[in-house]
Amino acid sequence: MNSHIGLIIVGDEILSGKRADKHMPKVIELLSARGLALSYADYVGDCPERITATLHRAFSSADIVFSCGGIGATPDDHTRQCAARALGVDLVLHPQAEVLIRERMQDTAREQGVPYETDRP
Repeated sequence: MNSHIGLIIVGDEILSGKRADKHMPKVIELLSARGLALSYADYVGDCPERITATLHRAFSSADIVFSCGGIGATPDDHTRQCAARALGVDLVLHPQAEVLIRERMQDTAREQGVPYETDRP
């Protein structure tokens, strides 16, 4: 079975026109430089059910699939949680990532001249 190369682009911002999609042209450029071609692209908004279904379909295929968008820190970014659901696994914080996040929080508190509080937004 031949693998195809796919791209999933997540975000209401792209679908509403608030933000222009720069992901697909860049992926096409990077693949072309390697003698490869994009076979398909799926655009999906910030609906968790649709993201999960789209990722599940990608994970179930033999295709090479890249995903862009939907992994920021805003409340409408669900891609990480949806990927875990699509794979049937729990989403867990990587221990080294936790250390780096806490260090950054401490640095930010120090820069702002406020005490470091783990519960402070």
